[in-house]
Amino acid sequence: MNNPKISVIVPVYNVEKYLPCCMDALLNQTFTDIEIVIVVDKVSPPPDNCPAMCDEYAKQDHRVKVVHAKNEGLGLALNAGLEVAKGQFIAFNDPDDYIETHTYEKLISEYEGTNADVIYYPFQRFNDQGETWRKNFYTRKLYSTEEEIRELILNMISNPPNAKKDRNIECSVCCGLYRHDIIRKNEIRFKNEREFLSVDLLFNFDYLLYSSRVITIPDAFYHYRENPLSLSRALKPENVTQNHFLYRYLLEILEKNNFGIDGYLRATRLMIGVSRGDIRQYIQEASLSKKEKIQWLKKVVSLTYWKEIAVKYPYWRLPLKHALYFYLLYKRYCRLLYYYSDLKLKKK
Repeated sequence: MNNPKISVIVPVYNVEKYLPCCMDALLNQTFTDIEIVIVVDKVSPPPDNCPAMCDEYAKQDHRVKVVHAKNEGLGLALNAGLEVAKGQFIAFNDPDDYIETHTYEKLISEYEGTNADVIYYPFQRFNDQGETWRKNFYTRKLYSTEEEIRELILNMISNPPNAKKDRNIECSVCCGLYRHDIIRKNEIRFKNEREFLSVDLLFNFDYLLYSSRVITIPDAFYHYRENPLSLSRALKPENVTQNHFLYRYLLEILEKNNFGIDGYLRATRLMIGVSRGDIRQYIQEASLSKKEKIQWLKKVVSLTYWKEIAVKYPYWRLPLKHALYFYLLYKRYCRLLYYYSDLKLKKK
């Protein structure tokens, strides 16, 4: 296809079980003027049959384009897709998720009615047991001033200290339709998630700085699979340290773009929240002994930046359970932190 309306970029690695569900939803879209750019990790031997499956999709449908790229991580795989995409708009789809078959028809209709630079929509979570639940919810809203878009950026990072939830607005690029000309003109690309976690957040940050009309809609077109084997859910003990890399980078770009104290407060709450989540994930890992978990926690609480954050950030304004979590962390009450984490998990 020479000039499709939408290019959908799908990074594929070790998802043989789920890929047909994803591809069926894309190939059967009611809006047909699309191309599907599949980026397959170029590893030998491949971990499953995905490369061959993707090549077969390309043979069967001219709208499918396969890029065999060197395995350098998710962010760089998405960049490889952007390099060859030809569409007026860019969308992203994880290979173990799927979208409603009318998604792009509805999104193009929204664009024609609003001339938006990006349209964001919520997702619905589901699992292989047939359970479904909503993680986020958007109201229909137009952001058309610089002040409104900058506030949206802050809300994508996190909430103010006294808010009940860490964040109300999710920032997955899979739940957005982006104008390709803005990406191309401003050379917007994904960071390498092996260096920075949350590449979606950083991509949206960069993109929104060049946007003048942003729309959120309430329709949950995207279905996000709770896949325990996905890379995003894999246990990574180094995540807490990587969170700090992301935090320092966010502080730099927020300062560079004059977000002031609000930028600091949002970035710091993000740092506290995602680290709390990583600690809880580690504590609930069944393959690790209590001794191993406490030994790891000793390393985590010894990191110097917790005290630095405690000096500047008003953590006591957080919801009580979050404030207590951080207090135990920065005070290095390692065993209390373990038992508190374990107790919270048991109450779920």
